[in-house]
Parts: sequence; structure tokens; C-alpha cells
Amino acid sequence: MAQTLEEEVNTPSHYRSHESGIEAIDITRYLIGDLSNAWKYAMRYEDKNTPKKDILKLCWYLNDFHTNFIDDNNECIVNLSVSDVVQKRMLKVIETEPVYAIKQAFIQILNVIRENGLLVPADWFTTIDHLKAYAETLN
Repeated sequence: MAQTLEEEVNTPSHYRSHESGIEAIDITRYLIGDLSNAWKYAMRYEDKNTPKKDILKLCWYLNDFHTNFIDDNNECIVNLSVSDVVQKRMLKVIETEPVYAIKQAFIQILNVIRENGLLVPADWFTTIDHLKAYAETLN
């Protein structure tokens, strides 16, 4: 059944297409810009028929976050804390994500929030490499 214009604006069905049933905004409204955008691209990369481009945008936002918000000690220069409720939503998304590279991106974002920085910077960049390799398999 087609959505009304109001439904298309306020609650588009493709916003709830992730396996978790969680809408991206239920998490992203609590995250800082780059992480919010990265999470959104990871949740909705299949929804606009441009999956390769959207995965590469996800990588761009992860790199931009690292460049602008992680200092030389691998700590974040701003407070990233989010409530336990939001973290539980994030965990549900992670648990239901079927694509390994996407799941790793979600895990990296959650870890950087929990630790307010990067515990293992190499894992951050490995995740981006896996995402780029995954993007190459897409149209």
C-alpha cells in the first residue's frame, strides 16, 4: 500500500528497512555529525539504489571523523557519550547486521563512543579497508 505524502515525509518506509527494525534517526540524532552520517550511510546504503557510492561516503565520514576529532593520543577531542538506551539500540543494529564490513563499521563507531577515542587505531583503518573492498563488489 502506498504511503500518504505526510507518511513519506515523516516516516518513510525505507527508513525502517534495516533488519533491526530500528530507524536510523533513533540513533543518529544523538551522535556527532560525522559519526551520525556514517551510521546513517551504514544503515541505509541499499535504500537509494547507489550502494557503492553510499559505502564510499560512509568511509569518507569515518576518515573525516578521524582527521578532525581524534588527537595524537587517539582520544576524541569532544565528548561522545550517549545514553545506555541509545547504546542498546546500537547493539541491536549490530546484532542484526548481516554484512561483515558494515557490522565492523557499527562496532567501531560504538567503541569510539564508549572509549571516547580509538583503543586500536589499526582496527579503525582495517574496517575502512574492508568497507572499500565491499563497495567494489557493489554497483
